[in-house]
Amino acid sequence: MKARLSCVVLGALLALPATAKEGDTFQPFVSYARYYDSNLYRLAESEKNLVPQLSDQYGVLSAGLNVDWQPGRQRVIASASKSLVRFSHYSNLDYDGSDYRLNWNWRLGNRWSGQVGATESTTQSSLSDQLGLPVNNTVTRENRFANADWQFHPRWHAGLGAAAATSTNSTAQQATLDYEDTSVSATLGYTTPKGSKLRVQLRQVDGEYPHRPVIYLDRFYTQTEYNLLGDWSLTGKLTAHGRIGYTRRENDTQSQRDFSGVTGRLSADYFPTGKTMLTWAAYREIANSDDLNASYQLNTGTSLGAAWLLTSRVTLRASGSFENRSFEGDTGVVIPGLVQRDEDTLSGSLSLSYAPIRMVTIDLGVQAGRRDSNVAVNDYTFRSVFVSVRADF
Repeated sequence: MKARLSCVVLGALLALPATAKEGDTFQPFVSYARYYDSNLYRLAESEKNLVPQLSDQYGVLSAGLNVDWQPGRQRVIASASKSLVRFSHYSNLDYDGSDYRLNWNWRLGNRWSGQVGATESTTQSSLSDQLGLPVNNTVTRENRFANADWQFHPRWHAGLGAAAATSTNSTAQQATLDYEDTSVSATLGYTTPKGSKLRVQLRQVDGEYPHRPVIYLDRFYTQTEYNLLGDWSLTGKLTAHGRIGYTRRENDTQSQRDFSGVTGRLSADYFPTGKTMLTWAAYREIANSDDLNASYQLNTGTSLGAAWLLTSRVTLRASGSFENRSFEGDTGVVIPGLVQRDEDTLSGSLSLSYAPIRMVTIDLGVQAGRRDSNVAVNDYTFRSVFVSVRADF
């Protein structure tokens, strides 16, 4: 599947004219970033003797191209990139990553529109939950989607959508985290006289963990969502987006592993001046669990970001985030001393971006974070520094 999607994306990109027309975009890029991380494996103080060295440096060399092509009323957005990640000390963690995306925003007449697309990415799984184990695991995520929207009235429209997603781990140790799901959705929307949009949505997801041992966890689940979605332009400087709803998740055998409750996400972008921007988000969402001692995890958090255009060439950025991850769903297996995790993660970053010429951007920044868990070995703190250079041709 990976080879097929990469060929489709690259073929679509190479089939485009060598010289783009006005309004089209055909933009190759190359970048290199260098990182220093003080606690690469995200180990607790009591676990630091598990590895010979806590810190490491690594480089990320990336190259690819982006396309935004508009033939008539259609629009094709595509990208393809490859990344080589190489570590100075822990060379066993070296890997090659990739990211492919293809999206066709189609229109038919004045009433029909929609999207057809696919994405595929390969990246290294998080090292924060491996407790220092020297496992170089990559995760390949694939997504295929299609939707159609019918505007049957100047202010009303209805839509249908379908998608299929997979997540596949490269090592046998992490194969139990593989999952597959298919989803369908129906939406009814209304556009206000001022341009804000409100939609009600019914969505159902059928999922499977194909490699999980049944003795510990259900392998199949059905998730039903009843959502209210909105996009608002509150003023010329403030826009907001929201999704709030009720989610019910049912497993195939054990009802004590089910979930039902309110979920949602709110976000806002505020432009107080022509040179500053603030972004904020808050969420409560259910996600597939990466722990065999839980059927699912409930993520609740918030984030805040800011950008300040100091000069025409220099931009200062800052961000901070907080997230609570609650691992839930009774597995039905009692193991003395083993509890379900509940942990808080706090992180922040500060960076400076400099564009000496139009096609080149240089970034320099620092990051820091910590996690506090009810399972002591999952606590950690870290600090990192990075510098990157990117050229867009």
